[in-house]
Amino acid sequence: KTGIQLYVKRVFVMADCDELLPRHLRFVKGVVDAEDMSLNVSREILQQDRQVSAIRRRLTKKVLSTVKSLQSERPEDYATLWTQFGAVLKEGLMSDFDNQETLLGISSFASTQSEEGLTTLAAYVERMKDGQEQIFYATGQSREQLLKSPHLEAFRAKGYEVLLLTDPVDEVWVGSVTEFDGKALQSVEIGRASC
Repeated sequence: KTGIQLYVKRVFVMADCDELLPRHLRFVKGVVDAEDMSLNVSREILQQDRQVSAIRRRLTKKVLSTVKSLQSERPEDYATLWTQFGAVLKEGLMSDFDNQETLLGISSFASTQSEEGLTTLAAYVERMKDGQEQIFYATGQSREQLLKSPHLEAFRAKGYEVLLLTDPVDEVWVGSVTEFDGKALQSVEIGRASC
């Protein structure tokens, strides 16, 4: 009667939102407003709920498209994001097969092409030498260690660019990802004989 209308919304506070975002997007914080969520909510129900699955898919695509937009429109902000969360995002390459191509597209890597800058796989492919069929990479603890590796000698001699993968997750995801843009990913340790 006082002219004030109150709207009551169902609010669920979830300390652990693994159901709403995949693990490799755990750095994202926010609020999700969903009107049609069931009142009877438990962890088991959330894991099986179609609405939650749809929300998860949409949220994941939205976050990845936002990172892609940052990469092209605001490279400085993207560089900051990648420095802080790049290793976490790369975890998705091993588990988020629906978005693997998108994750590969937004990933950046050190390479022998530049001493300080990072490169994308698309930029690497554009710079590939005529006749080169593989994207070459080396994994290790640091850039300095990798540059001293005898495995790189043959690649340097032929002028091939090599990605320098130094995050611990890199050694794992390269086992899950076999190619990008039709070009096979190949370790320099294996590719040395064919180089």
